[in-house]
Amino acid sequence: MKKLITFIITVSLLCTALTAKSFFAERFFEVKLGTDIGLSNNLFSCNDILKKDLVIDLRKIADDCSDDGFSIRANFEPRAELNLNIFGLNFGLSSGLEFYEKLNVGKDLFDFLGYGNTIGETLDINIKNSMDVFAFAQADVGFSLGKLKIKASPALFVPIISMCDTGASLTVLNTSDGELNVAMDMSMNVYSSVPLESVNGEVSFESGSNILAGSYGFDLGGLLSYSLTDSLSLEGLFRIPVIPGHLNNKSIVSGGFTYNMLLTDFENSEKNTKETKVKNESSYYTLNRPLKAGLYVSQDLLGTLFNAKVGGGLGIQRPFCEGAYCYPEYYIGLTLNFINIIKVGLSTEYTNQLFKHQLGTTVNVRVAQLDFGISSQSSSFKKSFEVAGFGAYVYMTVGF
Repeated sequence: MKKLITFIITVSLLCTALTAKSFFAERFFEVKLGTDIGLSNNLFSCNDILKKDLVIDLRKIADDCSDDGFSIRANFEPRAELNLNIFGLNFGLSSGLEFYEKLNVGKDLFDFLGYGNTIGETLDINIKNSMDVFAFAQADVGFSLGKLKIKASPALFVPIISMCDTGASLTVLNTSDGELNVAMDMSMNVYSSVPLESVNGEVSFESGSNILAGSYGFDLGGLLSYSLTDSLSLEGLFRIPVIPGHLNNKSIVSGGFTYNMLLTDFENSEKNTKETKVKNESSYYTLNRPLKAGLYVSQDLLGTLFNAKVGGGLGIQRPFCEGAYCYPEYYIGLTLNFINIIKVGLSTEYTNQLFKHQLGTTVNVRVAQLDFGISSQSSSFKKSFEVAGFGAYVYMTVGF
């Protein structure tokens, strides 16, 4: 009798789990809000800074700095989505913002701080900034044909601002009579949807301007997934530029300073600051969102308790435009799935020219779902393990 009762309870729990899994797997209608954000560098880690007794070894910093110099990278990607899943068809609308920035300081600056420079020789240091900001609106349509799943994602986007390796130059000169001359000359070419202006040394869009007034572009994203077996699937994704957007304004932002002093007389140093000026002129600068292409293999383990996913591809920043740059990408991840109510994932990847090691969690109670995660990241593979940058994402979904 006890064995029969145990068997009935076991079967009941199993049926409940299977029903729950199906119930929590997919909502019919949902609204989703959230963002990805990240900030990292390739030289300084938390272990270097968060110390009780901080010791700054300028020579070690100079030796650790790569030949490409010191770089800071930032990204910010807020978005909102509306999805409908019915009769095996998936429809979605989404909109948001994509912000990417890279600031790079030449290695010569850290060599100067660590080892100094030769008397009578001018030291030239480059400071370059790259930035792309897009707003977008996207539609998603997905359906299944047997073992094949197809999803198309056409999108309209408008570039808001773009800079490509533009910034300032810094010169340092030590003279034989003990004089130190430092000068910075800033000349940035900024392409934008509307003109810029300088007010009290601060550069911003002209007052009352519509920053979405640029020329719209169009790209086509997609996903193809094929089930090789019940537990093994092959997935390909892509995003291909079709029509580039245009930025019709070029702003030349200039400024800088000069600083002259005697090493024996700090108090009587001379400093002259150049007024920050903005010169606007018409332009026709084409710009696309990054091209993406990748192939991934997904394998369920122990039923659907675990899922392993590996793959890679390539990305091209500013494809078919000035300053185009191609880079590889890869992804390796493992996810624990408890009947679609709780998911915990670990992954390592190289995406958008950043190495990321990420821990993510999903909590799903059908009418509401919370996705959040954190990552250690850097453009340096070594520094990505030493927490030289942080990334995070959080998304809230409600529906039924």
